[in-house]
Amino acid sequence: MQARNPRIIFEDALPHWAPDRAFAQIVNAGSLIIPAVEIFLNKVMARALSEISDPATRRDVEIFMAQEGNHYRYHRLFNKVMVARYPELRAFDAELTAEYEAMLKTRSLRDCAAYCEGFESLGLIQAEFFFGHVDDLLEGADTRIVRLWQWHLAEEFEHRSVCFDVHRQLGGGYLSRVRGFALAARHLGQWGKRVSDHLIACDTAALDAASRARLNAEEQTYRRRLLRFSLPRILAVLSPAYDPGGKAAPRGSIRLLESLTAP
Repeated sequence: MQARNPRIIFEDALPHWAPDRAFAQIVNAGSLIIPAVEIFLNKVMARALSEISDPATRRDVEIFMAQEGNHYRYHRLFNKVMVARYPELRAFDAELTAEYEAMLKTRSLRDCAAYCEGFESLGLIQAEFFFGHVDDLLEGADTRIVRLWQWHLAEEFEHRSVCFDVHRQLGGGYLSRVRGFALAARHLGQWGKRVSDHLIACDTAALDAASRARLNAEEQTYRRRLLRFSLPRILAVLSPAYDPGGKAAPRGSIRLLESLTAP
């Protein structure tokens, strides 16, 4: 594992960076919640370092934190484009950040680590989906935004075992992990839907009836596709035998990371 810098500039990027506007806005909603989520992850992992003695795990946690720090900094750069077009998004970020601060104060370190592992498990599903199952939606897309997500999700796969190992070394077992996954899936699912609903509602307000119907159809089609892909993989996460370390790398993800580390 290593932290990489993709060197992407977003100043002239557009919110509708892919031809399928609903797909772009649903993905954008993910970007908008990433900074709050991953700052929370890094705070949890920083606290976990004081409880973990295994040198290999400590080294992995430090690299994990460096990678996540790069992720949320680059998403913040892209999110500036979004906030310029949709200024109400600032309030969403502040609200979500406050929720994570409350979680840090009211939940145990092990429970917070279980939530982090839940987020990472969802990230693996997203990595598989983005690298192998949306090629048609990425035709004609802004390659900078595609590269942002490919880099991010490839590194999510690369550090897939870190939170799993930390949770286990903090004394977490199967039930704790599954509760953390359920909480993360519900919490992040609600936030992703709320933000994407806002973005799509803003877009539809400026459209004629035919265009609104087309956008709504695109949204429903994409959500069904993602749900069909995700459900069997969510069931796998819920298995007592689940171990992210045994998963195969998404198609093209290793090559993508190699391209970012080449001299």
